Amino acid sequence: MTILLLSFQSIPGPGQDDINKQIVAALTSGDVDALSEYFNSNIDLGISGNDDSYSKAQATQILKDFFTKNPVKSMKITKQGSSTDGSQFYIGEMKAGTDTFRVYYLLKKVEGRFFMKQLQIQKRNG
Repeated sequence: MTILLLSFQSIPGPGQDDINKQIVAALTSGDVDALSEYFNSNIDLGISGNDDSYSKAQATQILKDFFTKNPVKSMKITKQGSSTDGSQFYIGEMKAGTDTFRVYYLLKKVEGRFFMKQLQIQKRNG
């Protein structure tokens, strides 16, 4: 008699580190469609004078305009951390067009998946 043992494991979705790598890759390449996959249904966006809460579609269009005018040359994360509610934040530096920008984004877990709740891209002076 043969006994067949089956093991079932739940396969977790992408972890926060994987998501962050994909977000950095999307920012580095200026790939707004890939980036918008991680947007919450509403996102607080601060970019080029547009600083408000936008729908995913509105935020995607604003970012497309930004990346068209400012092709990305490089993007690197310089700081990261977390809050007591499990949210993760990242701060980085982006060289785009002829300028350098400070990038900040906040990932928050919603129904077991991390989404970008906030994104700020601010031009650095000097």
